[in-house]
Amino acid sequence: MKKLHSLTGSLLLATSILARRVAFPMLSLGAGLVLVQPRAGASGVFTDTGTLADARYEHTATLLPNGKVLVAAGIGGTSGVLASAELYDPASGTWAATGSLAAARFYHSATLLQNGQVLVAAGVIDESTSGDLASAELYDPASQTWTATGSLGTARRLYTATLLLNGKVLVAGGQSGTTAVLASAELYDPASGTWTATGDLSTARREHKATLLQNGKVLVAGGVDNSGFSASTEIYDPASGTWTATGSLGTARHFHTATLLPNGKVLVAGGGGSSGALAIAELFDPGSETWTATNSLATGRYIPGATLLSDGKVLVAGGVDNNGSALTSAELYDPASGSWTATGSLATARVVHTATLLSDGEVLMAGGNDNNGSILASAELYGGPPPIPAQLLNISTRMRVLADDKVLIGGFIVTGTDPKKVIIRGMGPSLNGVGVTLSDPTLELHQSDGTVITNDNWKINDQTGQSQETDIRATTIPPLNDLESAIVTTLTPGNYTAILAGKNGGTGVGLVEVYDLAQGANSQLANISSRGFVDTGDNVMIGGFIVGGGTGGGSAKVIVRAIGPSLSVNGTPVPGRLADPTLELHNASGTMIVTNDDWKTRADGSSQQSEIEATTVAPTNDLESAIVATLVPDNYTAIVRGKNSTTGVALVEVYNLQ
Repeated sequence: MKKLHSLTGSLLLATSILARRVAFPMLSLGAGLVLVQPRAGASGVFTDTGTLADARYEHTATLLPNGKVLVAAGIGGTSGVLASAELYDPASGTWAATGSLAAARFYHSATLLQNGQVLVAAGVIDESTSGDLASAELYDPASQTWTATGSLGTARRLYTATLLLNGKVLVAGGQSGTTAVLASAELYDPASGTWTATGDLSTARREHKATLLQNGKVLVAGGVDNSGFSASTEIYDPASGTWTATGSLGTARHFHTATLLPNGKVLVAGGGGSSGALAIAELFDPGSETWTATNSLATGRYIPGATLLSDGKVLVAGGVDNNGSALTSAELYDPASGSWTATGSLATARVVHTATLLSDGEVLMAGGNDNNGSILASAELYGGPPPIPAQLLNISTRMRVLADDKVLIGGFIVTGTDPKKVIIRGMGPSLNGVGVTLSDPTLELHQSDGTVITNDNWKINDQTGQSQETDIRATTIPPLNDLESAIVTTLTPGNYTAILAGKNGGTGVGLVEVYDLAQGANSQLANISSRGFVDTGDNVMIGGFIVGGGTGGGSAKVIVRAIGPSLSVNGTPVPGRLADPTLELHNASGTMIVTNDDWKTRADGSSQQSEIEATTVAPTNDLESAIVATLVPDNYTAIVRGKNSTTGVALVEVYNLQ
């Protein structure tokens, strides 16, 4: 087993990087594992679920890596301001008490950190001028306990907290005391547990919204400034620690919603303005840094809840209308048409509640106030769109890259109707423990129309000669060495080929990988494959892939093939083909799940010919290998070797059969 880990260690590390990404409706792996629970309700319908032990509003709700939801603090009934916290378990639909905060608070924030802990910061203990808090606490889901961490430089309420791509937390604006509106901003570093000042907002504001954009910057919009309702917006750049004013909203507002859409735009809807509860909605385009009107909500609403669903639509529910009445109605925004449609209504009108997307695609609405001003302990589940089957999210192949026709060739197919955004990486110098690596990899992406996109060193776009560093870093998985290569592009459905070679004919161990950056799109990686020279020892062919991206506990049925004797190009046999490839499939821990030598027969001697032929992609040579498996979301590694330590050119590929 140690030998296997020496072969796959760097590859598993590479494929597990995707697990640390935030903001996609996917099944993350490793430290970010999300356990999917059975769905309770029908799509588009609200159903009652378990009741909170403490009725509360102005609380926070955070989806934990284990799939449970942490509700913390807020304002209760006879208990007043709360320090208590509760956990919702989607599997049972029940709430259970967990450790209490050291300090009761409301108007605070709760942020899930990349290490799985939850940072609760600032807020107020009461509405007095001296009630603001600077303290912060960390919740550990493993021990269900809270521990103190560093305090903010400025006590504040009604601010925003945003997890940045670098793992730090940006706190911006807010209010101190009963009147002072803040422009200051601070950064929390989980590594040190400390806060440091960063650049001030251009405009002091409270009751605004902050959205992490796909490029890693933060958009702050609206709120209340020292003159009243604000239409101004600005962007924070973590690289420089500065804010820059950008286009203004068409309508000044506060307590609105702000949702990052899968297309990278930001939807702002509802809120309160000079005319009362707003129905007006607007879209921010990060490319032009401008706002444009989109269709309005059917009902103006102030302090509603907004949730991006797994199908890319946005659910807006509850809130307060122009008459001051809490609402039961809910609406869905479709980015494709720019329109709103009514959906099922809440069983209980509620405002200042929380809305949390669960790992199965449902939305948990908890607490809040009702029409009579009563504090609610009730909770409801909104049935999101039908579960999405798991899909292939990534292919990574590591092997010895030689020259001419023995370079590393990776192929993949995008199916469906929507464009698919991907990043393709060519790695070499940063690979550890694999012998002599490719010192300067180059990357080519060949498209079905004959267009070729190239990259040598990842920070520079070969096609424009301009920097692409910001775009690559925004994916959260930039190469680790400046000489490595990367291409970020959006592809229409079709066939694609990525070629990894050594610059100036260089040779060595290299890795090529393709990551799906748009799991929510109506398209997927249906087939992913790599071709290259299979050597012996550590230089066999190692293909890694990730199954994920589904909801509702989905799995993926795949066929993995190792092809050698039948390899040809335009009918001409490939020189030096691997005569008799063998295939192994391993899980993330390195345990071998199944092995195959000749595709018609399983390792135990039983026939699998009919099962393989039913896929319609059976190998054409009896000596080639194939495995059909139904896989739960996880990282997997396929290893291709030559039987009896033979060598030659081979291909490993994975087809999604669903």
